[in-house]
Amino acid sequence: MRNKLGFLILLTCLSMNNGTAAETAEVKVVSGHPRIMMLAGEEKSIRDKVASDSFLAQAHESILMTSEKMLSYPQLESVKTGKRLLEVSRKALKQIYYLSYSYRMTGDVRFADQAEKVMLQVCSFSDWNPSHFLDVAEMTAAVSIGYDWLYDRLSETSRSIIRKAILEKGLYESLPEKTDSPANLHWLDKKNNWNAVCNMGMACGAVAIYEDCPELASEIILRSVKSAKENTLREYWPDGNYPEGYMYWNYGTNFLVMLADIVEKATDLDFGLEDDPAFMRSGDYMVHMTTQGFGCFDYSDCNVKENKLCLPLFWMASVRNDRSLLYGEAGRIEYLQNIGKGESLFTFRLLPSLLIWAPENCIGSNTAPAERLFVGQGETPVALLRNHFGGEDEIFVGLKGGACENGHSHMDIGSFVMYRGRHQWFKDLGYQDYNSLEKEGLDLFRKAQDSPRWQPFRIGMYSHNLIVFDDSLQRIKPRAEITSFGDRDGFVYAATDLTEVQGGLVESYRRGVAIVDDCYAAVRDEIRTQDKDVRIRWAALTPASVEILDDMTALLTIRGDSLYVKVEGKGVKLETYSTDPPHYYDMPNPGTVMLGFSMTLERNTSHDFNVYMIPAEYRELKTAQMKDIDTW
Repeated sequence: MRNKLGFLILLTCLSMNNGTAAETAEVKVVSGHPRIMMLAGEEKSIRDKVASDSFLAQAHESILMTSEKMLSYPQLESVKTGKRLLEVSRKALKQIYYLSYSYRMTGDVRFADQAEKVMLQVCSFSDWNPSHFLDVAEMTAAVSIGYDWLYDRLSETSRSIIRKAILEKGLYESLPEKTDSPANLHWLDKKNNWNAVCNMGMACGAVAIYEDCPELASEIILRSVKSAKENTLREYWPDGNYPEGYMYWNYGTNFLVMLADIVEKATDLDFGLEDDPAFMRSGDYMVHMTTQGFGCFDYSDCNVKENKLCLPLFWMASVRNDRSLLYGEAGRIEYLQNIGKGESLFTFRLLPSLLIWAPENCIGSNTAPAERLFVGQGETPVALLRNHFGGEDEIFVGLKGGACENGHSHMDIGSFVMYRGRHQWFKDLGYQDYNSLEKEGLDLFRKAQDSPRWQPFRIGMYSHNLIVFDDSLQRIKPRAEITSFGDRDGFVYAATDLTEVQGGLVESYRRGVAIVDDCYAAVRDEIRTQDKDVRIRWAALTPASVEILDDMTALLTIRGDSLYVKVEGKGVKLETYSTDPPHYYDMPNPGTVMLGFSMTLERNTSHDFNVYMIPAEYRELKTAQMKDIDTW
């Protein structure tokens, strides 16, 4: 750790003086270029890893082959999709990062020349769309990496154009006194992925052009570190689970680790990610969130198709010297290679970071985690249960708590999912592209009980694995914690209290999930009504074919494998509900159906419902009737 005391003094000065450039102490930055993430001479360590690790060799060769194709890519244009330029910024980041990496690793000037062309293209844009600051951040990072890594290859004319764009289209737009729209800087105080991405982009730009404006660069570097540590880093507290779920952990954490890497390699500051126990524990959260095949517990705005390799896990595995953190990644790699889609692993725009961060021999004999239960509280509490890791008989159950008003949340508090092996028997539909909804006039970011956000089928209550009371929406502010959990022989469990989330429609409501005898899963709901009748619908979404055998039993089938669903509870009559989109703007949901039951619960009564999910080979097994959650 370098100069930690000095760093704390600088942060104190910045905080006391409101971060003005004249009052900010100057940060010491490594002289010369390159200095962003991969210092001069570090190419050798990457070549050594590539030579000794077949997986990293594949990633390296994929970057080189893709860079060859990029030599003939069409020119990037400043064309927005809805209100976002983000797609263009991401294309620029991928092209410049790949091409610059390929030049540094091979010395082939074609790659450097093409990266220079791309940089000049995007620097000619009138702006980088500061009204949606992620666009500015990723574009600034792209151009800054290229400027730094190719510095000695760039003409002085190109350097001047690129420096000016980094300064005026990037850094100035992040300063209240320089930008025309200070309202665009809401990310400085946000805790979500925006904070990490935007701070990384600005710090990257500041490090790249440090010599030309050392005071301003120092201010921005210190501000980025302070803002990220006070906001982004706290998102992982106290247990490592990430409020916005799997996909956004990958997005935000990639940029947070890049920010720390840039700061610690290029300056005299110590970011100290490895000293934050909650952040380092988030690696375990992601391992437990990952399921077989290419799946995950896809709550909130999660697009499973976008679940690339989790590059920060390679950084964490190296820092912690713990290859079990790569257990899930190894499984993904093996799965995709076995089905002939191994190349899809290597399409991520930040792929060169893998070669920088990964330990040698990173994929191979990766042992499974020792724990089979992960529980995290924090902003979005979650419980992740297994009977064991790996194998066709592995059972995974996830239970989500939290509050609907959290970033990227759906109205899914108390929802569960269930996998066995590679089959996901009960699932979440996941993400719908925001632009497809925004162009229809829906404001998805107004956090209110009557917000249009809750209207789309995939975001609202009716597509999630929940009980709906009196067709009423969940309350957006109450937060459900994981109230109890444990792991003992033959019983892994977790439970949550959903009474307040339901808005006082019932006296009390608790839900528990469990894996019993290592062979089947169960969901238990305990409800006490108030002095009025209440109508309920218990439903869970499945991609399986469903055959209802009797009022309390259903047979689910996926590609020849079967699962029995058995229900205990007074008045239950199983039925199915359609997942056809109720609105013209909703995405279709082919191959899915909801299984459940509806009934009216009388006033001042107690009701218990147990739903067992039993693999076909255990169909004759006598299930142990689930007892009160208090006794678990």
